[in-house]
Amino acid sequence: MALIGTLGTLLLRSLAVGLLGWTVWQALQTREQPNAEPFIALLGLLAGWALSAFVAELLGMVALHHLQSILELGQFGVALFIPGLWTIYVLSYTGRGTGLTWRRIALLAGIALPIVLGGVVIAVAPSETAAEQLIAPLIGWEILYLFVLFLYATYLLVDLGGNHPRVSNTHVVVLTTGIFAPYLVSLIANNASGVGNTGMGLLLSGGLLAVAMRRYPVMTGFPKADYIARTRVVETLQEAVVVLDWDDHILDVNETTIALFDGSVETMIGEPIRTVIDGLEETDLPAGATGTIGLQTSRGLRQFQFSVSPVTESQAEGDDDPVARTILFRDVTERETREQRLTVLNRILRHNVRSDLDVILAYADRIDDDEIRTSIRDMATDLLELSNKARESEELMTASSSAPESVDLAEVAASVVQQFESSNHNGEISLECPEEILLSSHRFVFEQLLIELVENALVHSDKETAKVDVHIRQESDTAATIIVEDNGPGLPEREQEIIAAGTETQLKHAEGIGLWFVNWAVTQLGGELSFQRNDPDGSVVTVHLYSLTSKESVTT
Repeated sequence: MALIGTLGTLLLRSLAVGLLGWTVWQALQTREQPNAEPFIALLGLLAGWALSAFVAELLGMVALHHLQSILELGQFGVALFIPGLWTIYVLSYTGRGTGLTWRRIALLAGIALPIVLGGVVIAVAPSETAAEQLIAPLIGWEILYLFVLFLYATYLLVDLGGNHPRVSNTHVVVLTTGIFAPYLVSLIANNASGVGNTGMGLLLSGGLLAVAMRRYPVMTGFPKADYIARTRVVETLQEAVVVLDWDDHILDVNETTIALFDGSVETMIGEPIRTVIDGLEETDLPAGATGTIGLQTSRGLRQFQFSVSPVTESQAEGDDDPVARTILFRDVTERETREQRLTVLNRILRHNVRSDLDVILAYADRIDDDEIRTSIRDMATDLLELSNKARESEELMTASSSAPESVDLAEVAASVVQQFESSNHNGEISLECPEEILLSSHRFVFEQLLIELVENALVHSDKETAKVDVHIRQESDTAATIIVEDNGPGLPEREQEIIAAGTETQLKHAEGIGLWFVNWAVTQLGGELSFQRNDPDGSVVTVHLYSLTSKESVTT
């Protein structure tokens, strides 16, 4: 009978070793997940406990009791450290981070200290009786300390289960029971040492933890992502925000997402994002991805610009331990429609209107009345110039979407001044600048900006001879200032206010698009624009430019 009992114990422990070993191997296949390390460490300790128990039973059968005692002592040490590692795992899982902090080192030291002191007592005690009397309080302290750790960690997990839709009570019970099954079975068997009669408990641990790993996100770290992401996401954002784990399941959403996609927290959290949001089926969502996509919403099909960002445990630079991803969806339907309207209107202005104006000018020559003919020609010419300016504005935006290049501002300015001097205009233009000013910028945009500033000064001058002075100076290796002075009537305050406000209304608008052109060009160059009165007459337009990099280049 004793032999049958021993063989039964060996069978239970061998099954526990196999099941826990298989569970460890399965966990190692997904060890890149944020919460994997402490969980795998727990599994490893339990598997080591099971293997040690199995070998100890074998040694007992062959009467190697000294080695058996050593292995049982090792099992006792494992049993002591599992509650501490369980606490570290739960702290990580509930959003307190995975690092080995000084507090956690102190926590583990609190487990080891009574053991160390017990060893010292045994070594220096005058008798076995005295040693037992001194060790008894240490053992009591150890048991109490481990029990408090267990209660604290379990409380944190239970609290998470009560407040997080994706952590069920069953999840909490299966995981907690799986970790502490050996202790429970030992208590039921009235074995205070926690070493003997653990075959059934370890087998139960293997089964429950295998189930937990298959059915529940025990290593994904999504509660941690929820804790971190929620503190960084403003609930009232107008953009839809979705937090995903690394399996593309939804961890969190804000109110805008719920309203846009006609759902609720309960129906969204825990589900794959592609089953919740219609239109993402063919879209990959790795960290750093961006793009524009059409999605079905409660308001119909809408165009969204999306960007995917990693969620890390801290905001420190170089933190390469993402625990989740945050996707921000910005509704750009109106912007896309507006851009389409602008494209169509620009095409009409450039082609249809120009063609009709050319016909008007041709017919104007057949009108006998000089006054009417002149009036028609002047108005048609103004409209043609407006059409040309619109075309140049489009070219300006297109040019600034390319990568910046090294531009010699002095050489471009000299070329622009030479163009005006060789043309038929009534004015004097001077240029003051160094021989070379190199800046990373867009040559075409800068050239058009300078042409527009000089041309405006010449065209709008009320003097018999218009005077325009261009000054360019280098402020640093990455900055330059362009100043254009004239002796004209000066820029109306009303026009300056409209440009500064950045918008027009039916009652308050500029006379043309010349100043808007200047403003757009400066914006595309990443510069600053300002206006002053010249002394005694005229205007001073100042532009501060800075070197552009590819990342800073402004696109249309």
